[in-house]
Amino acid sequence: MKKPNKTILAVLVLGVLGGLLLALGAEQLDHYTNTQEFCTSCHLTGTYIAQSETFKTSAHETTSFGVRPKCSDCHIPKGLVAATYVHIFKGMKDMWGELTINYDDPKVWEAERPRLAYAVRDWLRANDSVTCRSCHDQNAIKPKKKRGQRMHKEARETGMTCIDCHYNLVHEEVEPRDSFLDSAGKQQ
Repeated sequence: MKKPNKTILAVLVLGVLGGLLLALGAEQLDHYTNTQEFCTSCHLTGTYIAQSETFKTSAHETTSFGVRPKCSDCHIPKGLVAATYVHIFKGMKDMWGELTINYDDPKVWEAERPRLAYAVRDWLRANDSVTCRSCHDQNAIKPKKKRGQRMHKEARETGMTCIDCHYNLVHEEVEPRDSFLDSAGKQQ
């Protein structure tokens, strides 16, 4: 019987170890880039959003269940591959905006808020509100009011997604575009 080539064996072992280290490093990087501290180190969420009365009194921030979603829970999909993709491609676009738009000026921030809200709403709709669904099971939601029960039933029947109705939950209100409202239930 022929002995295995030591060089091939060494390359295989090093490849497996290298892949394992790369995966562990990527997992740690993903964990770090999903923290509030990381998000607010670049984005002005600490200045304009996290300190706003709307955020502080929102259902996500004041729930009696003790659940406090982070920025990434709503804005970054779960899973290493999906999260990495969004961090790289959406993150590069966000970074460019931070470098080229003077968000430090409150007037500029207010002028940009609708555009940013529309972009997030469009992304959520195109992805069937994936980040909402990572915490909320639509079939387990039982609204107390008849209107909410009727609307959730209709949403399940027509294929509407969370963002079609719940578009001003945490952030300061931005009116939706008519085209957004007219296309509810028709994911892009």
